[in-house]
Amino acid sequence: MSRPPAELQMSSVKPPQPSPLASSGGGGFTPVFETSPAPSPASSRRPSFSAPVPRRLSEVAGRDSFSFAQMPAAAIPEDSVPPQGGASLSRRSSMVSGPRPIQRKDYSGPPTPSVLSRAGSPTLPLSNEFTQAPRSYFEGVGGFSTLDSNRELRNGQFIGSLDCGTTSTRFIIFDKRAKIIAEHQTEFEQILPHAGWHEHDPEALVEAMTECINKAVEKLEWMGWSRKSIKGIGITNQRETTVAWSRSTGKPLCNAIVWDDSRTLGVVREYEKKLDEEGMDIDDEEEDLKGVPEEVEIGTGGEDAAFGEKGEIVEDGEGVTEKVGKAMEGLGLAGRGKPNGTAHHKKRKGKEGMVDVTGIPLSTYFSAIKLRWMLDHQRPVHEAHEADDLMFGTVDTWLVYNLTGRENGGLHIMDVTNASRTLLISLKTLQWHPPLLRFFGIRPSVLPKIVSSSEVYGTISESIHTPLTGVPIAGIVGDQQAALVGNKCLKKGEAKCTYGTGAFVLFNTGEECVRSEYGLISTVAFQAGPDAKPVYALEGSIAVAGSAIKWLRDQINLIEESSDMDILAGSVADTGGVYFVTAFSGLLAPYWDRDASGTIIGLTSYTTSAHIARATLEAVCFQTRAVLDVIEKESETKLETLKVDGGVTNSDLAMQLQANIGGFNVARPAMRESTALGSALLAAHALKLFGWDLTKPETLADVNTAGVHIFEPELDEKDRRKAVRGWEKAVNRAKKWHEEGDEEEEEERYESERGFKRLG
Repeated sequence: MSRPPAELQMSSVKPPQPSPLASSGGGGFTPVFETSPAPSPASSRRPSFSAPVPRRLSEVAGRDSFSFAQMPAAAIPEDSVPPQGGASLSRRSSMVSGPRPIQRKDYSGPPTPSVLSRAGSPTLPLSNEFTQAPRSYFEGVGGFSTLDSNRELRNGQFIGSLDCGTTSTRFIIFDKRAKIIAEHQTEFEQILPHAGWHEHDPEALVEAMTECINKAVEKLEWMGWSRKSIKGIGITNQRETTVAWSRSTGKPLCNAIVWDDSRTLGVVREYEKKLDEEGMDIDDEEEDLKGVPEEVEIGTGGEDAAFGEKGEIVEDGEGVTEKVGKAMEGLGLAGRGKPNGTAHHKKRKGKEGMVDVTGIPLSTYFSAIKLRWMLDHQRPVHEAHEADDLMFGTVDTWLVYNLTGRENGGLHIMDVTNASRTLLISLKTLQWHPPLLRFFGIRPSVLPKIVSSSEVYGTISESIHTPLTGVPIAGIVGDQQAALVGNKCLKKGEAKCTYGTGAFVLFNTGEECVRSEYGLISTVAFQAGPDAKPVYALEGSIAVAGSAIKWLRDQINLIEESSDMDILAGSVADTGGVYFVTAFSGLLAPYWDRDASGTIIGLTSYTTSAHIARATLEAVCFQTRAVLDVIEKESETKLETLKVDGGVTNSDLAMQLQANIGGFNVARPAMRESTALGSALLAAHALKLFGWDLTKPETLADVNTAGVHIFEPELDEKDRRKAVRGWEKAVNRAKKWHEEGDEEEEEERYESERGFKRLG
């Protein structure tokens, strides 16, 4: 952990009690927050990984020596230069010419950043000149220092944000200018039981949430601020991750299935076939609402629930199927049929019909598919569903349920941005859609109430054992939509990209719900209050970004730490013709090929680990450009500047590559906790705090404006086009690698061995 700026170094004054901010080495006061997740304590239920982690290269005896051919002479440590003459212990002969990768032990340049933590600047932790609170925040009233034994806690006005990501949770406390007052972050267990499977223990998510809130408030009070200064909290979460629990006990019925889990390929194919052969009902009949709480709104499922017209509509009746188009309306044949068999009954068929209603395609990505797998393979979930004891939700639903009392009156709600990722709502009506519930065989009684992204939902219960009892929960938003808000992309035509575990480009389309013609997702961006009109967005989702770097580190041992990426990838001028299509679980937008496979192509005897590392960074840049190319077609607007956030943006090299490959400017703020900031903005908006008003962007003029760095393209257009053509060729070779049925057979065999055989 690095030391703070000089004005905050108070090592000569000893606090009356151990500081929650002090470094483990003891000694001085270090008011700096974690920039990467702290290791879980030995007693924690959350080890870092559930699967064995390969040994680091540094743990293996007899490492090869390395060449310094690619390093500036000034950067080579004198004591590291190999002797001239004598026998070499390296298997690499001096007769071999060509590039030699630089590794950490050979490097003495400036500090390099972690690219797997969203926090911090490229070279400093969160507490740098742009993100830290003013020095006055560390002083008590009446002249008492926060370090004096007689200190007095002050009351301020802050907003908290709980950010539950894919690999870690954090709680951040912001002031009115989005300066970070205090924060805490911790990892939770990644359960990887089988290839393509990714799970979380729902109780571990609650444990991580509680720890982060408690530790952050402890730091806040140690700095001299009362916990009462936190006027409310917002929540942002990994989207699509699906949780199932018992209504009677409040306990999870199985592990959560994470958004990038791909075990459900067979489920997707099954429902694609059903959609093609049987279709999805179109009707205006009320669904049986027995057992559904009064506050849960269920739509009627009529034709007006669709916002697009690309799908095929057919009318079944008396054994005859007739296609119904606009031309038939003049003949009086477009009236709504009834599904009781006594009249013509219209259906929506084909995968485009699903997108017309939901804005999203049938994919392993979305929540209804994951819930259907649970119902078919997890007996506790199946039995709870049959007994009407099942509660379903995404991570926001689960966390709010626990924060507000759990089985003792906990709220069962889901914000509209997360609901738009379930495949169960009409994107136009923003209500649960009965034909979709019937199509997937899901009881309406399992559903949470859909709420806006900004309103006071309830208060934190004392049962969760945090110091924030009674504090209102006032904002909920999916993490990528939160980053859109946090980057202040509040107007139609503004875009951002978040480079985290995956990468996600969102383009604000305003109050218009746009049906993409080129493979993007239509989604809800946010709804700034229950009476506010929803704002929509087009999204391009890239499944693999930071996770590819983690793969290089943990599975391939190409690097020891994520901060080694810039050293290794920066030691060569280009990839040497290597392309890495990171299709670990297929390709998402704009390709949508679930049968694609991860592919490294262009290898020659010239290729080194440095070329592969650089190709890994370029992969996410090429995919981002592909998504933005589609957005430009949809909007007929040329993107000049892309706003960015997320861990990978800590890398100057990665952001320069993005500017070069994209051909546009890349704007990176110093404080890149845009996801957490987005939920804080929504919560403060609901509480009318700081004067923040999302309908008036000018009220956010002072929010997170310092230290924006602009990366400009440095590549000729001719070279850029050539690089993009090479990428597209590589993608074409990665597509359709898996043959239909192969993976399902393997999944079925594994499920049978583990007791997950499909229930009757």
